[in-house]
Amino acid sequence: MAHMHWTEDTVNAEGVCARGFAIERGGQTIPGVLWQPATQSGPRPLVLMGHGGSGHKRNGRMAMLGRMFAGEYGWCAAAIDGPVHGDRGPVTEANHPLYRQMWQRPDIVGQMIDDWRTTLDTLGRLEYVDANRVGYWGVSMGTMFGLPYVASDERVRVAVLGKAGMRGSSVERSGIDAHFRKCAPQLRIPVLFTMQWDDERFERSGQLELFDQLGSKDKRLHAYPGQHVDNGPEAFAAQAIFLKDYLEKQ
Repeated sequence: MAHMHWTEDTVNAEGVCARGFAIERGGQTIPGVLWQPATQSGPRPLVLMGHGGSGHKRNGRMAMLGRMFAGEYGWCAAAIDGPVHGDRGPVTEANHPLYRQMWQRPDIVGQMIDDWRTTLDTLGRLEYVDANRVGYWGVSMGTMFGLPYVASDERVRVAVLGKAGMRGSSVERSGIDAHFRKCAPQLRIPVLFTMQWDDERFERSGQLELFDQLGSKDKRLHAYPGQHVDNGPEAFAAQAIFLKDYLEKQ
């Protein structure tokens, strides 16, 4: 049985509360952070957020999305550190030797799936979280771990994925294409897939191939010019609206 404890006091800024937590399970710790509206009005949808390679649960992207989801939409949002990232290791850039070694660990994807399941099990018991309205947001490494996760957890009802594919230097390093090939056709939930047209880490044709393999009936492709770290000017707003369409349906 997993046990959660809060690791810091709540920080309240501009109507959004953020608080760190740690989930203890089988001698392992899952460090995370939860954003929520400062004013609660009953159980709220929850968006699980997977950070990219070299990032962590509190990097700029996660903090921006956490504040947006909680402040503008009134949802809860949670991010956890991936293996060897944040409070779980020293990786701060994708060329770090431990990042490559991480992908060589036996069943590293399965372990991260278990971490996400445990996180949802735990947060879903909070009185202000609606465990029946759960979404997922994660691109790049957030998709490399997140796509297999959302394909295996029927509690997640909608997902934003992308910046990943079947070929490219990141695939050669991680071997993630085998997991994509197995899990993508199993997806049944609505998916918005975002890609950068000039991505130097995942080949364009490989990203389009992964999108083709998604088994979801409702799947949408948003493509923007630029390299892996770039984003379209309205990308995050469009992704939030997509999540809203499904998270706020009863």
